[in-house]
Amino acid sequence: MKHSTFSSQPPRSSRSGFTLIEIMLVVAIIGFIAIVALSQLNVAGRRDEASRTSTKSLIGQYATAVNSYYLDVGKWPPNLEALLNDPGVNNWRGPYLLKLRDDLWGEPFQYSVANGRFEIISNAGGTEGGPISSNDI
Repeated sequence: MKHSTFSSQPPRSSRSGFTLIEIMLVVAIIGFIAIVALSQLNVAGRRDEASRTSTKSLIGQYATAVNSYYLDVGKWPPNLEALLNDPGVNNWRGPYLLKLRDDLWGEPFQYSVANGRFEIISNAGGTEGGPISSNDI
């Protein structure tokens, strides 16, 4: 009696699955596409832009408080702390601010008075746009 051997599995082709080189090529292409997409997002630039906008808003609030102090007292405050605590002047009706905050880069605002004008400045963390001044708002 002759036995014939039959396999229940289909015959294997000479090529099955992916080679390591093909997989590496696909991973490299996906990586390249991801790098291009992420560079288009410019996350750091948008973060700086948002921080600059928030800092401008804070400077605007401080400028409003300084002007209110001037209208009440008749002279510019000697420093930003005078907006929080009575510096011992007549007609002080503050506090004009609830608290002093640093800019969005963690640096204190710079305040100065010269030639009958005041200026509030943030260094803006050294960002590309440069310092932000109350004179620019």
